[in-house]
Amino acid sequence: MNNSKVLRLPGFIHVGPPRTGTTWLHEALKGHIGLPKVKETRFFDSHYDRGVEWYCDRFDDYPADVPAGEMGPTYFSNAVARERIKLHIPDCKIIVTFREPASRLYSMYRLTRAGRHPAEDTFEGYWRYKIDCGGDLCSYAVQLERWQAAFGRSRVLVRFYDDLNSDPQGYLDSVCDFIAAHRVALDSAKVGDAKVYSAPVAARSSAIGWRSFAALYWASRHGARPLIELGRRTALGKMLRRKFVEDFQPLSAEEADEIRAMTLPDTEELERMTGRDLSSWKPRAHRKFDDGRGEVRSQTG
Repeated sequence: MNNSKVLRLPGFIHVGPPRTGTTWLHEALKGHIGLPKVKETRFFDSHYDRGVEWYCDRFDDYPADVPAGEMGPTYFSNAVARERIKLHIPDCKIIVTFREPASRLYSMYRLTRAGRHPAEDTFEGYWRYKIDCGGDLCSYAVQLERWQAAFGRSRVLVRFYDDLNSDPQGYLDSVCDFIAAHRVALDSAKVGDAKVYSAPVAARSSAIGWRSFAALYWASRHGARPLIELGRRTALGKMLRRKFVEDFQPLSAEEADEIRAMTLPDTEELERMTGRDLSSWKPRAHRKFDDGRGEVRSQTG
């Protein structure tokens, strides 16, 4: 008698990149398809040593006829993760969602600050530090080409964050169709069309935020949690919060333009690859405009 366990691997992975709506998609699909209980298993980059059986166990609770998959935004630029996915799931369906580079980078900065992770106190300091450390601000086209080469163009779905913002139901429908799942009405999804982890505020100083979090965590672990929760609701607590917490200012047009100029070659290549008009992603000097006769031309000729 053969008691060997049948391992179930997922059929699709949304590989990111980060801050392109993967958390929203996970919440919208939750309860309708097979998803791991924790949004990101990080198996193919951080937990590969746990073995494929451990990974399959994340999808063990779902019937075989229900599509299963996960969100893995850290996989997008990771060649090792891509090779491992190809090894274990050669016919995997891949989803990528692209977001205007400056806005995505600013969203990452906000989340980093709001999460009290070490970071520069200004957005300019944050993204310039990433460049100084050899970070890549945007390589959408290069990475997309690599995913398409590995899995085939027909198995890589390209979506845009703008569409998620303007038509969340249409965006969700396109994903459901691609993974062969029944369409999910947003009215029945807990998340609806609400933003997830928008990170509107952060500590005025990253260093102060981290130290405050560490102190509150220590106090909470030593029995002061009820007092901390009470303090957050009092007038004094709210006054102190205003002193140490600030709203994020909108991304400035000048700073966005500088980032968009640096990522322009990649944007134009992605435009060519997808056939999508990405004029709004370009610095103002390179955008298209209506010349009054119904014709759209480039300002740079």
